[in-house]
Amino acid sequence: MLYRNLFDLQLLLILSLAALGKQFVVGEKRVRRLATPSFSIDVYEGLAKYVVSIRSRTPRTFFGDNHFCGGSIVSLTYVLTSAKCVMDKRKIVHRSRLILIVAGTPNRLKIVRRQTLHVPAKKIFVPENYTVYNTNNIALIKLKHKLPSDNRHIGILNLPRGPPTTGIFYKVMGWGRLYEGGPLASRIVFIDVMLQERVICQRLLHPFMPEMMCAGNLNSTLDEEPCPGDAGDPLMVNLTVYGVTSYHVGCGHSLLPSVYTDVWYHMKWIDEIMNSNVCRMYNPPTVYFFASILLCMCGEFHFNLNL
Repeated sequence: MLYRNLFDLQLLLILSLAALGKQFVVGEKRVRRLATPSFSIDVYEGLAKYVVSIRSRTPRTFFGDNHFCGGSIVSLTYVLTSAKCVMDKRKIVHRSRLILIVAGTPNRLKIVRRQTLHVPAKKIFVPENYTVYNTNNIALIKLKHKLPSDNRHIGILNLPRGPPTTGIFYKVMGWGRLYEGGPLASRIVFIDVMLQERVICQRLLHPFMPEMMCAGNLNSTLDEEPCPGDAGDPLMVNLTVYGVTSYHVGCGHSLLPSVYTDVWYHMKWIDEIMNSNVCRMYNPPTVYFFASILLCMCGEFHFNLNL
């Protein structure tokens, strides 16, 4: 009876400390973010449709356990993400048939009938500078099948028409780890981070290249950062994607921002890729007219361009 009372007392003590926000980890020192990502039903229903889960083609054990990156829908046929998401450690692009895009599902672990879409990748585009100089961490994935335009669970983010504004808050959404060393989020979550001035980024991060941006709520108890599994997530405001999550160096650190790739910096490259597959019909009908029909049907004319 005495042991039972002692056990109950210990259990009560542990629960009380847990309620005060204390964290117990047995045999491991786990670093947490200062604040966990947020969940809002309005954001969940309103913005999740613009973000996709990038996965390996086949789940390991159950649906959703093969998620490794995020991405944003920038057209019915293209997804914008990070170059590191589509390449191996040797900087070799993954075969497109190994990558699956899952859209329309805010819950990473659930298939929703008439909502969840599974779309294989058809072609992957990565700037040459990423493979040669380890810069320009951005990629485009061309989908094998066009996303439906009449699905309310699918949305297209705008591409920027000008450079991003520093000193304001942007949203980052994805299914990355809830804290360093923690589990992946099941339902899509978001963080609000401030885009920092370039001079601050250069002081805190080395090297810091021209196409990079950094964001974080420095010196704040509300600091939130992307973590593993968030690479490729959009940095967005006003339904426009201004950045791509590249390096989550701020995960678990209160004084370091994370690095994002500047989408505006890469707009010429993005436009050239996305416009290279636009079908052009010739009038009056000539040999070029029939050739254009064949090109549109096969859709195999893709090429990469240097920045």
